Amino acid sequence: MNAASKVDAILNAWFDYIALDDYSNARIEAANQDTVKQRGVKLVSNHIFIEPTIFLELQQKVAKEQQGQQETVWALSFPQFIDVDKGKSYFCPLFSLDVTSILKGEYQEAGWSLDELKLMEAGDNLATFLGLDDEQREQLITQDGLRRFLETTFGQEFQTYEEWMRNVLIPRTRYQIQRQPYLFGFTGAIYSRKLKQDLKEIKSGSKKWLKPKHPGYEYLFGVPQLPEHEVTYIGAFPTHAPTNSQSTALKHAQTEPMTAVQGPPGSGKTTLILHLIAQQVVQRALALIETDQDTNNLTVVSSTNNKAVENVIEKLDDWLKEKSLEHDFLYLKGGSKFNIQSPGGALEHLQQALDYLQKHHFDKKYYNNLSQQIKEIKNDLEAEESNYLEKRRQRTSHEERLPQVVEKIQALEQYLEEILTTRSNSQKRARQLSDYDKLPVEAYRQLEVILNTAKMRLPEGKISWWKKILLWFYGRTERQIVTKTATACQPAILNTANTIFPVKVPETRNDLIQQAWLVSERLANANELNAVQKRLKELSGDITSTEQQKDEASRELTFLENSLATPLEDFYASFHEKFYYQHKELFELSRKFLTQQALSYKERVKGSLELYSNVLAGGNWKDKKKMAENLNEHIKNVSLFFPVITSTLLSIRNILPWVEECVDRTIVDEAGMIDLHKTFPLLVRSRKAIVVGDPLQIEPVITLSNQRRDEYRQTAFIDRGLTEIDYHRYSPEEEYNATTYHRAAGASGEDNDQGQGICLIEHYRCQPSIIEYCDAITNYGLEVKTPPATSLLNSHLVAYHVEGSISRNVNEQEVLAVSDVIQHLQKQGYLLQDIGVISPFNVHAMALREYLTQKFSGLDKKSVGTIHTFQGSEKKVIILSTKVCGTQDNINWINKRPNLLNVAVSRAKELFILVGNLYRLEKGKRTRQLVEHIREYGDILDYKSEAEIPQPHPGATLVYDCDHLKVFRDAIEQAEEELAIVTPWIRGNESKRFVNDIVSALEKGVKVRLIYGNRGSEENDGNDAEIEKDLEELFSQYPGSHLSCLGKRIYIDSRGTNEKILICDTKFAVVGSWNWLSHPYRKQCSRSLMNSKVQIRRETSIQLSDSLSIEDIKARIIQLMTQ
Repeated sequence: MNAASKVDAILNAWFDYIALDDYSNARIEAANQDTVKQRGVKLVSNHIFIEPTIFLELQQKVAKEQQGQQETVWALSFPQFIDVDKGKSYFCPLFSLDVTSILKGEYQEAGWSLDELKLMEAGDNLATFLGLDDEQREQLITQDGLRRFLETTFGQEFQTYEEWMRNVLIPRTRYQIQRQPYLFGFTGAIYSRKLKQDLKEIKSGSKKWLKPKHPGYEYLFGVPQLPEHEVTYIGAFPTHAPTNSQSTALKHAQTEPMTAVQGPPGSGKTTLILHLIAQQVVQRALALIETDQDTNNLTVVSSTNNKAVENVIEKLDDWLKEKSLEHDFLYLKGGSKFNIQSPGGALEHLQQALDYLQKHHFDKKYYNNLSQQIKEIKNDLEAEESNYLEKRRQRTSHEERLPQVVEKIQALEQYLEEILTTRSNSQKRARQLSDYDKLPVEAYRQLEVILNTAKMRLPEGKISWWKKILLWFYGRTERQIVTKTATACQPAILNTANTIFPVKVPETRNDLIQQAWLVSERLANANELNAVQKRLKELSGDITSTEQQKDEASRELTFLENSLATPLEDFYASFHEKFYYQHKELFELSRKFLTQQALSYKERVKGSLELYSNVLAGGNWKDKKKMAENLNEHIKNVSLFFPVITSTLLSIRNILPWVEECVDRTIVDEAGMIDLHKTFPLLVRSRKAIVVGDPLQIEPVITLSNQRRDEYRQTAFIDRGLTEIDYHRYSPEEEYNATTYHRAAGASGEDNDQGQGICLIEHYRCQPSIIEYCDAITNYGLEVKTPPATSLLNSHLVAYHVEGSISRNVNEQEVLAVSDVIQHLQKQGYLLQDIGVISPFNVHAMALREYLTQKFSGLDKKSVGTIHTFQGSEKKVIILSTKVCGTQDNINWINKRPNLLNVAVSRAKELFILVGNLYRLEKGKRTRQLVEHIREYGDILDYKSEAEIPQPHPGATLVYDCDHLKVFRDAIEQAEEELAIVTPWIRGNESKRFVNDIVSALEKGVKVRLIYGNRGSEENDGNDAEIEKDLEELFSQYPGSHLSCLGKRIYIDSRGTNEKILICDTKFAVVGSWNWLSHPYRKQCSRSLMNSKVQIRRETSIQLSDSLSIEDIKARIIQLMTQ
């Protein structure tokens, strides 16, 4: 499958998903007779009957729509669930049966069996009407036919569908119900129509974007390049200097068509977006100044999360309010057509720009001055970079030279050591030969010649008589030679007479030979002395030269070491902070410069603004076509005044109705919660894109049941020739693998592959102890930069244990507890606008909102909601109500991924409060981590309602908080006959401790009676079975001691107790709020760290000592056992 065919297959899969998602929360206007048929439609037993005239009318509609290639699906639903909104009635089908195939066939007087029609559930409507949570919606049974679906979803058995329609009970009674069937034609939801139009145009278009380096192509098939360090950018928004990780993202965006940025909570995503906007403005100004080339620099900021877009708008507005600005034109606010055309919308801003053009004129001198200022700053920044590069080049040279110099010094030192040794040896030899300095060298040389000559003439060995005669005749006998030699040597010998080296006159052959040897030896020593003295001179010069070279090298080494001692500040790592003022000034000057540029182009800019205004005002198709003919030029003119457009993704077509390249840079925020197909049309319109989001925060909300998702996977992907990995990469309902963020980051589709994004690691929102939990479950590696702030409760983390009970997916005890928490926060000084209340579960969140906004009139409805609705928001105080309390509650729903808890906890700036059944929460991995984190760094308390606090009693002593530990210890130690304990639960460390502590009393013969058990629902839950077993085994060893569990065995009929009672013989009895065997206070009490600021109500009991009161309390215990 080639790329174009694969794109078509993916687009078709997306169309299928949009149809499913649209139907999930379908709303059909009841009064629209073209799309709704109530009369002439009857449900009889298990068949649907349609009057012939209605059938014929609809049959003709279907045939006509087929010819026109429309996509209307005709469906049957019953009964009629009606919602009234703004005076209009809307049918909200909970399910439907496709009757389009019926209308294409022949009429049947006997009607049509419902079991033969294809079922389609409306998941979102079902959740709303039936009060289902997301998990329950996922588990709907939708593939086993209509009967099975109705029985399992509504919990009601029936004989016929007609009977079911007449008798079905719907708990959401505020909606009207008319128990009759109806037919409706469904073309999809209004909010997705623009998206579908865009996708259709992309599918039928030329696909010029389908090439590498285009963001549309890279989004589907690319993988982002790794960021490069040595990159610069120009421009910054007047807010805060970019952080190091923001700077990395900004650098990447300079050179790459697609940049994915992972933005953990509180990491400055909005600030990053603002800097990108500023750079777009500066780049255009510089292009005009340096090349005289004008470019379209339009930036679109978009998301499906309104809050994300509003955050950017708020920051832009804050800056635009400055009085020193020439005008407040910077962005056009898109959205629905109504918003575009409303006051403050894009149309009004365009008109204001036209008015500005009319009133102001181009100022060439001012224009040139701005141009000069911009060039000077740019040149200064480039000079700084060049200076850094030169310093770095020098440093690199020095770093390369340093080991060479060290090696040179080492070589010189070694050589110097060698020649000093040689000189020392030479000096020693010179001293040994010093006397030979007085040797009469000339005389000795003469003697050496004479003596050596004579020595050579001396006859050798025995000489014959005739040879002796011959030698005598010639005067060469030994004696003659010696005599002549003595005579010849006499002058030279005289010259040695007065020296320390005299030479004797040779008188014999031996004298001659000996004197010859002596003269030669002494002369050799004199020559050696001369050579040594000459060598010493050479060595002295060599030493001096070597020492000079070593000194020079040492000086060079010192210079190099000094130059390298101070690290060279990395320009590319620091310029974003060091030169922030200059970058900010560049943006401000560039904006003024582009305003003058617009004035210099006044007529053409005016023409483009007017034409664009006509298009947005809903003008005729000719205006839209005219603008499309030269779209880039018109957008280029408009963006001189308005370089930014803000819009939600589903409304992009309202403000940019052309599906072609007209956006220079797209910025998508909260991409981790955006279905991948919703971003694609905007990317096709763009030249480059930066996608900001976090796959570890809220994912897209999928309204399909698991069974429907399985069917979609097969029909939309596998049956179309796409692969399993294609499904994981491109399916909108693959919320863990295929969000907008995953695609931008080039995720492979494999489990847990988040792709290759640049993570922003600096955190500026929460106090450290709050965000450290999020960092622990996500492994972001955050650097917390939040300024210290003190909570009014003297703690940043608080957990209140509420046992809880569920009714219709609402934990009413938690709702009341949250109400008490808010009242307590108000007493401590917090305002209602400081507080946010969230829950993972929609139905419970709705109950919280309804109750709390009624009780606290100043509490904004937006301050209470699901965790999903708080994505992108923050409050000083966040209260998380988990709802979970019983074994029937699936704790895995919260724990299966870190996303929900990551978002929930990180909404709190200075105080996070957990309200829930901590015992149940500790059964889940991440909720256990949360409870343990709060236990370690905050405060954990048992929530006590007002009814649980005992009233004062005459003669009684009040026992508060940690004093209960001493009372309990005293009871165990002082008991002599009987010790009775009544407590709702046996669990946790206190119960484990009790198993050991109570042995001492049992060994004394004390009869211990432990009564426990609380049944908040039909099942008995909340006790630790292992501890129960240990206590049963222990008590069985001591006759008279009993462990009695209310609601089990012989007490099976008991509803349990919430009493907390302690009786020690007839000495005293204690009754109150203290959970004797499950309280969480041991740690705080042992450290004397009980924080009174977090206590809504103090743990309070009354201690009674009079026998009558004690007997009354014993009677209460007996009543518990027999009720």
